[in-house]
Amino acid sequence: MGHGREELLNVYDASGEVIGARPRREAKSSGLAVGAINVLAVNSKGRVLLQKRLKDKENGGLWDKSVGGHVSAGEEFDTTAVREAGEELFDDPRSPRVRLAPTEAEFREIVVREGLTQSLWLFRAGTQRNLRDVRRVPGGAIRNVIYHLAIYLGRTDISEDTFTPQRTEIEDLRYFSPDLIDRMLAGGELAPNMSFLWLTHARALLGLPGVRAHVV
Repeated sequence: MGHGREELLNVYDASGEVIGARPRREAKSSGLAVGAINVLAVNSKGRVLLQKRLKDKENGGLWDKSVGGHVSAGEEFDTTAVREAGEELFDDPRSPRVRLAPTEAEFREIVVREGLTQSLWLFRAGTQRNLRDVRRVPGGAIRNVIYHLAIYLGRTDISEDTFTPQRTEIEDLRYFSPDLIDRMLAGGELAPNMSFLWLTHARALLGLPGVRAHVV
């Protein structure tokens, strides 16, 4: 689409306050912080859901987190997380299969008592301000973007074949064992931001209720 019709994104000061909105490309190259969400989801077998980015996208051809996206103008991080998970995993930004728990404590209660074969439950696990992200763009160039990042962890037992991945963004969508993700990280198969998430949040993710124990 033309530059004049690009999605508007929130831009933030270093403390996290919204200071305006700019078109997507301009926002990401402005040197100001852009809002983003990252989601890592795991099933009861301890396998983590990853998406492979299309080759004509940033970090194309690399394996990435379960869900990722930018905070649109006027949105809050939690709203973006639910919308992006619906879009990327079910091709529906309003999918009822994506649920956000208000707190980690409530999340833990919910996933113990509810079946997860039809739903993805999330909670907000942390925030990283002023993250300097490294992205590979089509053609091989490197792009740096400053992010205020909200990180969500999730539980689901939805089978691979019942997801409906967003084909304009995602080439493949699969569950991986933790040891295989470790090897993918060491072999350069993960997007840089996914490597950061895995190193900082794998232990918490694999310790969620109902997940088979792993040594991490």
